[in-house]
Amino acid sequence: MITIEQYKKAENCYTGEIDDYGYAFVPGSDKGVVLLDLRTKNLLNDLSSFQGKKDMQRVQLLSENGLVRLKNDSLPKLILDKSKVKGMSTWLHISNCCNLKCSYCYIVNKNKKFMSFPMADSYLDKLEHTVKEHQLGLITIRFAGGEPTLCKKLIVYLAEQTQKRFVAKGIRAKLILLTNGTILDSQLIKLIKSHSMRVCLSLDGLGEWHDKTRSFKNGKGSFNQIYRNLNLYLKNGIKPTILTTITDGNIPGIPTLSRFLIDENLSFRYGLYRDNIGGYKAHESFMKKVLDVLNDCYDYYVDRIRNHKTTSMHQFCEIHLDRNPHLRGCNIGYSGVTVNHNGNVFLCQARMDKNPIGNLKDKTTLLQMAWSQNTFPELRTKNVFDYDNCQHCQWSLICAGGCPITNFGACGFVADSSPYCELFKDMIPRLIEIKALQLIEVYSRIKEEEGDING
Repeated sequence: MITIEQYKKAENCYTGEIDDYGYAFVPGSDKGVVLLDLRTKNLLNDLSSFQGKKDMQRVQLLSENGLVRLKNDSLPKLILDKSKVKGMSTWLHISNCCNLKCSYCYIVNKNKKFMSFPMADSYLDKLEHTVKEHQLGLITIRFAGGEPTLCKKLIVYLAEQTQKRFVAKGIRAKLILLTNGTILDSQLIKLIKSHSMRVCLSLDGLGEWHDKTRSFKNGKGSFNQIYRNLNLYLKNGIKPTILTTITDGNIPGIPTLSRFLIDENLSFRYGLYRDNIGGYKAHESFMKKVLDVLNDCYDYYVDRIRNHKTTSMHQFCEIHLDRNPHLRGCNIGYSGVTVNHNGNVFLCQARMDKNPIGNLKDKTTLLQMAWSQNTFPELRTKNVFDYDNCQHCQWSLICAGGCPITNFGACGFVADSSPYCELFKDMIPRLIEIKALQLIEVYSRIKEEEGDING
């Protein structure tokens, strides 16, 4: 018979209290954030307070959720196992042209070049070959650029071919449109809805704060047009996920933007400008500014959740609170590639200025190109547990060292901790707390509905 002395709290288990509930989270666990009553949470933190049969059900609950484990159990070693890849994603750079001139854009030498229909067929052929060779069950295609909505006919064609070549054969497909939001008409709305396409729309602030970094080529701001189109999306039952890049230029506008997104129940992701080149000092001064606006955002977020005013979801940079271990900040070099309009294959969309890792004409699969890439050779073998500053970090399996490209810009080496590491450490507990609050709201709503039914 197992006794309480044989149990211990799971490694890196984080606990907290909010609104008369306890919560716990083990990074990398398949259980995610777990709500607990306060007695169970206190027992988790101090197993010596166990009170016989009275607490046995609590211990069973903790064990079932991976929050405690037997002392003599060994944890499996986590590795990036290529044989377990069952899905892959493509960042499909279908347009090298854009109608905006964003100050931080990573694309060099923009021109009026678009992916041709024959090249699209070559991509689809290569994707079919990859799916068959590796027995994949899921593909994700992100239509990107430049501005992909400048190529609506090509998107229609690719979406229809995806349905015929993959979905009709039992392969799940996720289609994602990454757009600056300046172009929208009835044809595009019909396309998005008919293919259940997810829309990610870039918005860096409200009014002048967006226009500071995202203007048309003639210098005119793009906010007013994007705001009209955002309302048109919503009117047609399409809720875009808002993508925001925080830079020195728009930091003062982030608090107002946060309130707008939260009040409108729009899911949003805040990313940080990745090209502070040359050591960590630029990142350190930038982080101090970002810390204040994020705390302001999360204070407001917590208040709106508590008052039943929002159901919006949020992600900050490469921080994932889902039910998976993350051994790398993204899937580059493992289960994702970028394909440009000319058919060249790259490790990452932010490194299309480097030599390609392959071409659609090559005999190898897209995954084989990713696994053999030489853009950053260390990514062929290393994961977050090989990074000197991440090996023993409580949060390794949540941020996985952050964006490899950002790391390279800061220290010239991708297999290292993020230059934003200290900011991540400050924000992760806040994000866990927000997730716990969201679970409390769902739980309370279910209890109310059950009460109405029983009443």
